[in-house]
Amino acid sequence: MNVVLAAHSRELKTALYLALNATPDVTIVATAVSTAELVSYCQAFQPEVAIVETGLPGRPLLNVLEDLQQSRAPRRILVVGEVDATSLAKEVAK
Repeated sequence: MNVVLAAHSRELKTALYLALNATPDVTIVATAVSTAELVSYCQAFQPEVAIVETGLPGRPLLNVLEDLQQSRAPRRILVVGEVDATSLAKEVAK
């Protein structure tokens, strides 16, 4: 399974990288530190999964996730990190 890992937190990125790298049949094809890199790498590598940390610099994450969902690459997206429910509700309402 090919994975794009997108995280700005060094600790989280390292932990996920080590865990995924030790998992048979998982290949990390790219690591992104911004939403622009996330989109670019997903278009280039067409991964089965993207693991995305909240709070990435760049465009609002919800907009990026919608774009990725429409492009069907990756097929699965796992979002990790802290989410402020009030901010999320405001972003969804836009």
